[in-house]
Amino acid sequence: MALSVTIALLVGLVLLSTVVYVGVSRRMAADIEHSLVAEAEAYAAAVAPGATTSSEQDLISVSRAYLSARTSAETGGRILLVRFASGKVLSNSALRLESAPDGSRLLEPARAGRRFGTVHLDGGEYRVATVPVADRTGRVVAVFEAAISTASARQMSGQLGWTLFGAGFAIVLLGAALSALVARSSLRPLRAAARTASSIDVASLHDRVDYAGADDEVGSLVRALNAMLDRLQVAAGEQRRFVADASHELRTPLAVIRGHVELLSADVLSPEDRTESYGMVLDEIDRMSRLIDDLLRLARLDAGAPRSRQPVELRSLLAEAVGKCAPLVSCATERRDGTLWVSACPDDLQQVVLNLVCNAATHAEGASVELRCFAEGDRAIIEIADNGPGIPDGDIEHLFERFYRTRVARSKGSRGSGLGLAIVQRIVEMYDGTVSAHNGEHGGAVFRIDLPRTAAPAETSVA
Repeated sequence: MALSVTIALLVGLVLLSTVVYVGVSRRMAADIEHSLVAEAEAYAAAVAPGATTSSEQDLISVSRAYLSARTSAETGGRILLVRFASGKVLSNSALRLESAPDGSRLLEPARAGRRFGTVHLDGGEYRVATVPVADRTGRVVAVFEAAISTASARQMSGQLGWTLFGAGFAIVLLGAALSALVARSSLRPLRAAARTASSIDVASLHDRVDYAGADDEVGSLVRALNAMLDRLQVAAGEQRRFVADASHELRTPLAVIRGHVELLSADVLSPEDRTESYGMVLDEIDRMSRLIDDLLRLARLDAGAPRSRQPVELRSLLAEAVGKCAPLVSCATERRDGTLWVSACPDDLQQVVLNLVCNAATHAEGASVELRCFAEGDRAIIEIADNGPGIPDGDIEHLFERFYRTRVARSKGSRGSGLGLAIVQRIVEMYDGTVSAHNGEHGGAVFRIDLPRTAAPAETSVA
C-alpha cells in the first residue's frame, strides 16, 4: 500500500512539475517576445517622420539618435540594430549580431518581414524580432531588429527545474515515509490478529484480538475474526460435551455387558440365570445399536448432506403416521378441509412426526395423542399434543439438547438415548423451519413445528 501511494505521488508530482515547468518556460518566452515587440513599436514611432522622406541619410540620422539614446544598459540588455538597404548597420551594442550565420537572412531588406527568430553567436542564443521600415511608397528602406539573450531565461528555467525536482523529491520521500507509517499503523491490528490466530489451539480458544481503533475495514475484519473464534469456541465446547455425553451413555451398557459376560464365563449361574443374563446382554447391545444409529444420523445431519425435496401434503402425512403409531399409543388427527403442502423429504418429516409421537408415548403412558396441521399465513404448522402430565418448567428450555433427558424420564429409568428431539430439531431446521414445545392450556405437552408453505403441485405446474 505504501509503495502504491508513493508511486502514485511520484507520478502526480512528475506530471505537475512538467506542467509547471512548461507553463513557466512558455510564459518567460512570451514575456521576451512581448518586450521585443514593444521595443520595435517604440522605434517605429520614433523614426516614422524620417521614414517618410526620400533621403536614407535622414533616416540614418534619426536611427543613430534613437540608438544612442537606447544603449544596451538602458534597454535591460536588449540589443537594437538597424540595417539599411545600402548595407549600413547601426547598433547600440558592440556585439555584431548582424554577422551571425543564422541572423543575416533576417536583416535582408528584400525579404524582410515582421517575425521572430533565434540567432546563435559566440556560444550564446538570442531571441530576435525583426520589423521592416518602409517609406511612403511602401518600399522597404531598412530593417529594425531587437534581440535579447535567452541565457537568463534558460538559467531561470534551469533553476526552476531543479527547484521542482528537489521539492518533488522531498515530497515523495515525505509521502513515502508517511505512507509507510500509516500503513504500518493500520496493519498493526492485522499483525496482532495474525499472531493471535497462529497461536490459537484447542486449549486457547478463549483468546481474542484486542482492537480499539476506528470502525473501518480493519475493525470489521477484527470483529469478524473474533466472531469466528466465538463460534469455534462454542462448537468446540459442544463437541467436548457431545463426546463426554456419548462416552457416558456408552459406558453404562458396556459395563452391564462386561459384568454379565464375566458371570457367564465363570459358569456359576443356573440355567435360568444364564438365560436372563443373555437377555440383558442382548438388550444392552440393542441399546448401544440405537445410540450409535442416532449418533450417525445426527452426524449426517450436521454435515448438511443434501436431501431430495418434493411436495409433501401434511394431512396425508399425519394420517399415515397415525396408522403406524396405532400399536404404541392412541392417536387421532384433527379433520379440516383443504390440503396443506410443504417442500421436504417425506421420509424426514415422517421420522420427525414418529419421534414426537413415540416421545409422547414414552413420557405420557396411557395418554392419547392428537396430531393436527393448519396454515398461518405463508407458514404450515404441525402440532402434536398429548393429554399427559406435561413438561416440568425447568426441562422445557433443555428438551432439544443432545443426550438431555427430563427428570421424570430419569426417575422412570427410561432407556432412551436423549437424541430423539435433537434429531427432530436438526431435521426441521434443515427445511428452514423451527420446532418448539410448551404445555397445553388444559394440561399435556404440545410440540409445534413451523415450516414454509408451498403451492400444490398442480398450482406449481400451471404457474
